[in-house]
Amino acid sequence: MRQMRVMTVGDVVGPEAAAWLGARLPELRAEYELDWIVVNAENAAVTGPLPQNGFGTTRKELDALIAGGADVITGGNHSWDGPEVAESFAYPQVVRPLNVQETRGKGVLTIGEGDKTLTVVNLLSPGAVGKGCLAPKPTDLWDAWTELAEGGLLRGTVVVDLHSGSPSEKAWFSGAVDGQVAAVVGTHTHDGTIHAHLLPGGTGFVAELGMAGRLGFSGYGFDPIHFVKGFRGEDTSSLPPFQLATGDFTLGAAIFDIADGLTTSVVRVDAD
Repeated sequence: MRQMRVMTVGDVVGPEAAAWLGARLPELRAEYELDWIVVNAENAAVTGPLPQNGFGTTRKELDALIAGGADVITGGNHSWDGPEVAESFAYPQVVRPLNVQETRGKGVLTIGEGDKTLTVVNLLSPGAVGKGCLAPKPTDLWDAWTELAEGGLLRGTVVVDLHSGSPSEKAWFSGAVDGQVAAVVGTHTHDGTIHAHLLPGGTGFVAELGMAGRLGFSGYGFDPIHFVKGFRGEDTSSLPPFQLATGDFTLGAAIFDIADGLTTSVVRVDAD
């Protein structure tokens, strides 16, 4: 018998997507009988002309998501983009990557009480911080996790948002903590993986949740031409500001049924 049901949502891409998701969350909570909703919103705002450092969150997007019912809002390498980093980190619902040298904000958040207690941990892979990113350099993932686990800060049911571009890294981490946490969800690449796994020890695992936003441009939700030209070694200085996609909305998410701190069932939610 489940004690709680948690929905985790992949990267929200753009202000329109934040407003769209915020408006949909009450319906989703009622339809799926959700106890908690965890949303990655590091791409919710457009704060600059370059995709490397022009995303982030502002109070407008956070307010829309929280008003809709997001209980915890996680981040990643774009958490340091834009002019409202300090204000965003100050929200009680916001979690930024734990394994960085940063005095503002928090990398762990515990909400609820009794058998509904949920702890959300946000981790950032060093490989996800590319050239031009404003995020501080992350420390080793496993070292950060070990220190946290030994520090007594993990209470109740634990869900980890691992922001990484490597499916293997996410799989290895989930295997290393199998049986210790209820769920490990991967974010960062925006293009969701198909399978939702229930590992032998009771940890639910999704390698990449995907995104909440408009489709287009190979699943990113924005035109990757700056990255494409850079990959080819071409000059990107004359490119215009990056553009968000204009296709249909998509929702990349997963729902975990949890009992006694472990997952009993995990399913994909890819509603449009």
